[in-house]
Amino acid sequence: MYPLIIGLLLFAGLLSQTQPAPQAPAQQAQPAKAATEPPTKVGNETCLGCHDIGADFSHTPHAKQECEACHGPGSAHVDSGGTDLSVSFKAHPPKWANTQCLTCHGDQPDISDFYKAAHGRNGLSCISCHQAHPEGVKFGLLKTSKEQDLCIGCHQTARADFLKPYHHPVLEDAMKCSDCHSPHAENLKPMMRVKSGSPQVCVSCHADKRGPFVFEHVPVRVNNCEFCHQPHGATNERMLRRNEVHMLCLECHSLTPNVLTAQPPAFHDLRSPRYRECTVCHREIHGSNANPAFLK
Repeated sequence: MYPLIIGLLLFAGLLSQTQPAPQAPAQQAQPAKAATEPPTKVGNETCLGCHDIGADFSHTPHAKQECEACHGPGSAHVDSGGTDLSVSFKAHPPKWANTQCLTCHGDQPDISDFYKAAHGRNGLSCISCHQAHPEGVKFGLLKTSKEQDLCIGCHQTARADFLKPYHHPVLEDAMKCSDCHSPHAENLKPMMRVKSGSPQVCVSCHADKRGPFVFEHVPVRVNNCEFCHQPHGATNERMLRRNEVHMLCLECHSLTPNVLTAQPPAFHDLRSPRYRECTVCHREIHGSNANPAFLK
């Protein structure tokens, strides 16, 4: 019995020595190593081999840059046959695209505070309005040939105001939205530009209302032009907020609590039409250098 058992054990030992232990193929470790390697640059020629944007790109200010300066190294995108979208602006959240753009444009005064402005706070990205390589030459690399068409695509209420009888000539191409608004910064709400040292952008065109005046009308100095006027357009003449002048004036010049303004004298009988057009007498309603009642 014992010699038989010993013989079986010796036979099993010989088998274990003659059969080598299985080893993992050398190729299995290769993909894991490649996955940890960061992507590398492939150059413009490789990009343009698939993306036929050379003609559209050459006339833009970005033509001096290489593709990967904005999109990042493209080796992973190339190796995957285009399925890897790590270089695509549209595949990333808005903040990623904005970070890429602000790397170069962030030092510009009107753009540096983009995240504080309404567009940045509401999750818009640069490519919501701009194209890095548009098909044709466009102002500011905008997605539309006219700036106002881009703005009113979102701001429909402003478009409705521009269609009213009295309005700023924006739809007629005599003005642009950016003449008054700064889309990337928020100096004053709602993103109003500061021009000519005045917080009121209106005086950059309406210079006769600028002042300073010896006798200033309080709303002009303390509030802003929108206190009396609709900025985009209105159904009332001079884009006033009320259809009758005296109704606008009486919002302050009456027994209004907490409003310290002069009351109309007793002989101003507002039942008579002659007293309802306040600016017939008070002609210099924005301010005067001669009369405290703005009579001239």
